[in-house]
Amino acid sequence: MKRILVVNPNSSEEMTRDIRNTVSYAEDSSFSIEVVRMEKSPHVLESFSDYTLAGAQVIDYIKSFSDFPYDGVVLACMGDPCLYAVKEVSPVPVVGIAEAGISTALLTGFRFSILASSAKAKPMMESMVMMYGMESRMASVESFEIPIDDFMSDPDVLRDSIRRTADRAIEKGADVLLLGCAGMTMISKELSTLSSIPIIDPIKAGVEQIKALLNGGFTVSRAGLYS
Repeated sequence: MKRILVVNPNSSEEMTRDIRNTVSYAEDSSFSIEVVRMEKSPHVLESFSDYTLAGAQVIDYIKSFSDFPYDGVVLACMGDPCLYAVKEVSPVPVVGIAEAGISTALLTGFRFSILASSAKAKPMMESMVMMYGMESRMASVESFEIPIDDFMSDPDVLRDSIRRTADRAIEKGADVLLLGCAGMTMISKELSTLSSIPIIDPIKAGVEQIKALLNGGFTVSRAGLYS
Protein backbone atom coordinates (compact mmCIF):
# COMPACT_ATOMS: atom_id res chain seq x y z
CA MET A 1 0.00 0.00 0.00
CA LYS A 2 1.26 3.49 -0.91
CA ARG A 3 0.96 6.26 1.65
CA ILE A 4 0.00 9.81 0.65
CA LEU A 5 0.53 12.79 2.94
CA VAL A 6 -1.83 15.73 2.36
CA VAL A 7 -0.46 18.84 4.03
CA ASN A 8 -2.75 21.73 4.86
CA PRO A 9 -0.11 24.44 5.30
CA ASN A 10 -2.33 26.61 7.48
CA SER A 11 -3.43 25.88 11.04
CA SER A 12 -7.21 25.81 10.56
CA GLU A 13 -8.75 22.71 12.13
CA GLU A 14 -12.00 23.32 10.23
CA MET A 15 -10.32 23.48 6.82
CA THR A 16 -8.21 20.42 7.65
CA ARG A 17 -11.38 18.52 8.50
CA ASP A 18 -13.02 19.54 5.23
CA ILE A 19 -9.94 18.49 3.26
CA ARG A 20 -9.93 15.15 5.06
CA ASN A 21 -13.60 14.63 4.19
CA THR A 22 -12.92 15.34 0.51
CA VAL A 23 -9.90 13.05 0.11
CA SER A 24 -11.47 10.11 1.96
CA TYR A 25 -13.04 8.92 -1.31
CA ALA A 26 -9.57 8.12 -2.68
CA GLU A 27 -8.55 5.67 0.05
CA ASP A 28 -8.64 2.03 -1.00
CA SER A 29 -6.54 -1.11 -0.84
CA SER A 30 -3.78 0.62 -2.84
CA PHE A 31 -3.61 4.01 -1.10
CA SER A 32 -3.88 5.37 2.41
CA ILE A 33 -4.10 9.11 2.99
CA GLU A 34 -3.09 11.12 6.04
CA VAL A 35 -4.06 14.79 6.36
CA VAL A 36 -2.09 17.10 8.64
CA ARG A 37 -2.08 20.82 9.37
CA MET A 38 0.78 23.10 10.31
CA GLU A 39 -0.14 24.12 13.84
CA LYS A 40 2.24 27.12 14.02
CA SER A 41 1.17 28.59 10.69
CA PRO A 42 -1.37 31.40 10.19
CA HIS A 43 -5.01 30.36 10.52
CA VAL A 44 -5.63 31.05 6.82
CA LEU A 45 -3.23 32.10 4.08
CA GLU A 46 -4.18 35.36 2.37
CA SER A 47 -0.87 37.08 1.59
CA PHE A 48 2.64 36.31 0.40
CA SER A 49 3.94 36.73 3.93
CA ASP A 50 1.40 34.12 5.08
CA TYR A 51 2.63 31.83 2.29
CA THR A 52 6.25 32.22 3.39
CA LEU A 53 5.53 31.55 7.05
CA ALA A 54 3.43 28.50 6.19
CA GLY A 55 5.88 27.20 3.60
CA ALA A 56 8.69 27.30 6.15
CA GLN A 57 6.58 25.17 8.49
CA VAL A 58 5.97 22.60 5.75
CA ILE A 59 9.68 22.43 4.92
CA ASP A 60 10.59 21.92 8.58
CA TYR A 61 7.90 19.25 8.93
CA ILE A 62 9.15 17.23 5.97
CA LYS A 63 12.78 17.55 7.09
CA SER A 64 11.87 16.41 10.61
CA PHE A 65 11.62 12.75 9.52
CA SER A 66 14.80 10.71 9.64
CA ASP A 67 13.11 8.11 7.43
CA PHE A 68 10.27 9.69 5.45
CA PRO A 69 7.27 7.33 5.77
CA TYR A 70 5.20 8.54 2.79
CA ASP A 71 5.34 7.80 -0.93
CA GLY A 72 3.92 11.12 -2.12
CA VAL A 73 2.87 14.54 -0.81
CA VAL A 74 0.05 16.91 -1.75
CA LEU A 75 0.47 20.56 -0.74
CA ALA A 76 -3.13 21.58 -0.12
CA CYS A 77 -3.20 25.33 -0.63
CA MET A 78 -4.26 26.92 -3.91
CA GLY A 79 -1.33 29.35 -3.73
CA ASP A 80 1.20 26.47 -3.81
CA PRO A 81 3.19 28.25 -1.05
CA CYS A 82 6.95 27.60 -1.31
CA LEU A 83 6.17 24.63 -3.57
CA TYR A 84 9.53 24.59 -5.31
CA ALA A 85 11.35 24.60 -1.98
CA VAL A 86 9.13 21.79 -0.69
CA LYS A 87 9.95 19.76 -3.82
CA GLU A 88 13.65 20.41 -3.22
CA VAL A 89 13.65 18.94 0.28
CA SER A 90 11.12 16.14 -0.19
CA PRO A 91 12.51 12.67 -0.92
CA VAL A 92 9.25 11.74 -2.68
CA PRO A 93 7.08 13.42 -5.37
CA VAL A 94 5.18 16.54 -4.27
CA VAL A 95 2.16 17.99 -6.07
CA GLY A 96 0.74 21.43 -5.35
CA ILE A 97 -3.01 21.64 -5.73
CA ALA A 98 -2.75 24.76 -7.89
CA GLU A 99 -0.39 23.14 -10.40
CA ALA A 100 -2.56 20.01 -10.31
CA GLY A 101 -5.77 21.99 -10.74
CA ILE A 102 -4.39 24.01 -13.64
CA SER A 103 -3.04 20.86 -15.30
CA THR A 104 -6.46 19.23 -14.97
CA ALA A 105 -8.15 22.33 -16.36
CA LEU A 106 -5.92 22.15 -19.46
CA LEU A 107 -7.10 18.57 -20.02
CA THR A 108 -10.79 19.37 -19.63
CA GLY A 109 -11.20 22.72 -21.38
CA PHE A 110 -9.41 25.33 -23.43
CA ARG A 111 -9.59 28.41 -21.17
CA PHE A 112 -10.01 28.33 -17.41
CA SER A 113 -10.94 30.87 -14.78
CA ILE A 114 -9.99 30.77 -11.11
CA LEU A 115 -12.65 31.67 -8.54
CA ALA A 116 -10.74 33.42 -5.75
CA SER A 117 -11.84 34.70 -2.37
CA SER A 118 -10.48 38.12 -1.41
CA ALA A 119 -9.54 41.06 -3.62
CA LYS A 120 -5.90 40.40 -2.65
CA ALA A 121 -6.18 36.85 -3.96
CA LYS A 122 -6.85 38.04 -7.52
CA PRO A 123 -3.37 39.47 -8.27
CA MET A 124 -1.77 36.63 -6.29
CA MET A 125 -3.50 34.03 -8.46
CA GLU A 126 -2.64 35.98 -11.62
CA SER A 127 1.01 36.12 -10.57
CA MET A 128 1.08 32.37 -9.91
CA VAL A 129 -0.45 31.51 -13.29
CA MET A 130 2.15 33.73 -14.98
CA MET A 131 4.91 31.94 -13.07
CA TYR A 132 3.61 28.63 -14.43
CA GLY A 133 3.50 30.10 -17.96
CA MET A 134 -0.22 29.40 -18.36
CA GLU A 135 -1.59 32.92 -18.77
CA SER A 136 -2.51 32.31 -22.42
CA ARG A 137 -4.95 29.60 -21.30
CA MET A 138 -6.50 31.63 -18.47
CA ALA A 139 -9.68 33.58 -19.15
CA SER A 140 -9.72 35.43 -15.83
CA VAL A 141 -9.41 35.40 -12.08
CA GLU A 142 -12.74 36.27 -10.48
CA SER A 143 -12.75 37.47 -6.87
CA PHE A 144 -15.58 37.11 -4.37
CA GLU A 145 -14.00 40.07 -2.55
CA ILE A 146 -14.65 38.45 0.81
CA PRO A 147 -12.19 36.99 3.37
CA ILE A 148 -11.77 33.22 3.54
CA ASP A 149 -13.22 33.09 7.06
CA ASP A 150 -16.49 34.59 5.79
CA PHE A 151 -17.36 31.63 3.58
CA MET A 152 -15.80 29.08 5.93
CA SER A 153 -18.40 30.09 8.52
CA ASP A 154 -21.30 30.19 6.05
CA PRO A 155 -21.36 27.76 3.09
CA ASP A 156 -24.33 29.63 1.60
CA VAL A 157 -22.04 32.63 1.09
CA LEU A 158 -19.67 30.37 -0.82
CA ARG A 159 -22.42 28.89 -2.99
CA ASP A 160 -23.81 32.31 -3.90
CA SER A 161 -20.32 33.68 -4.59
CA ILE A 162 -19.44 30.78 -6.89
CA ARG A 163 -22.66 31.18 -8.89
CA ARG A 164 -22.10 34.92 -9.28
CA THR A 165 -18.43 34.76 -10.26
CA ALA A 166 -18.91 31.69 -12.49
CA ASP A 167 -21.29 33.70 -14.67
CA ARG A 168 -18.70 36.49 -14.99
CA ALA A 169 -16.00 33.99 -15.92
CA ILE A 170 -18.16 32.39 -18.60
CA GLU A 171 -18.79 35.82 -20.11
CA LYS A 172 -15.01 36.25 -20.39
CA GLY A 173 -14.56 32.98 -22.27
CA ALA A 174 -13.93 30.37 -19.57
CA ASP A 175 -15.11 26.85 -20.36
CA VAL A 176 -13.83 25.32 -17.11
CA LEU A 177 -13.59 26.80 -13.61
CA LEU A 178 -11.11 26.18 -10.82
CA LEU A 179 -11.81 26.76 -7.12
CA GLY A 180 -9.29 29.26 -5.80
CA CYS A 181 -8.97 28.12 -2.19
CA ALA A 182 -8.61 24.76 -0.46
CA GLY A 183 -11.32 25.82 1.98
CA MET A 184 -13.88 25.78 -0.83
CA THR A 185 -13.66 21.99 -0.82
CA MET A 186 -16.42 22.00 1.81
CA ILE A 187 -18.94 21.96 -1.05
CA SER A 188 -16.97 19.73 -3.41
CA LYS A 189 -19.88 17.34 -3.91
CA GLU A 190 -22.18 20.16 -5.03
CA LEU A 191 -20.04 21.71 -7.75
CA SER A 192 -21.96 20.26 -10.69
CA THR A 193 -25.07 22.14 -9.50
CA LEU A 194 -23.44 25.58 -9.32
CA SER A 195 -22.51 26.28 -12.94
CA SER A 196 -23.26 25.23 -16.49
CA ILE A 197 -19.56 24.44 -17.05
CA PRO A 198 -17.26 22.09 -15.09
CA ILE A 199 -15.80 23.25 -11.78
CA ILE A 200 -12.58 21.58 -10.60
CA ASP A 201 -11.84 21.08 -6.92
CA PRO A 202 -8.03 21.37 -6.76
CA ILE A 203 -7.92 19.13 -3.68
CA LYS A 204 -9.28 16.23 -5.73
CA ALA A 205 -7.04 17.17 -8.66
CA GLY A 206 -3.99 17.06 -6.41
CA VAL A 207 -4.86 13.66 -4.99
CA GLU A 208 -5.57 12.19 -8.41
CA GLN A 209 -2.34 13.54 -9.87
CA ILE A 210 -0.14 12.25 -7.07
CA LYS A 211 -1.81 8.86 -7.43
CA ALA A 212 -1.10 8.92 -11.17
CA LEU A 213 2.57 9.75 -10.56
CA LEU A 214 2.93 6.94 -8.03
CA ASN A 215 1.04 4.40 -10.13
CA GLY A 216 3.16 5.29 -13.16
CA GLY A 217 6.43 5.14 -11.27
CA PHE A 218 7.27 8.74 -12.22
CA THR A 219 9.92 10.56 -10.19
CA VAL A 220 10.91 14.20 -9.70
CA SER A 221 13.96 15.25 -11.71
CA ARG A 222 16.98 16.31 -9.66
CA ALA A 223 18.89 17.60 -12.67
CA GLY A 224 17.52 21.14 -12.88
CA LEU A 225 15.09 23.27 -10.89
CA TYR A 226 14.67 20.76 -8.05
CA SER A 227 18.32 19.70 -7.81
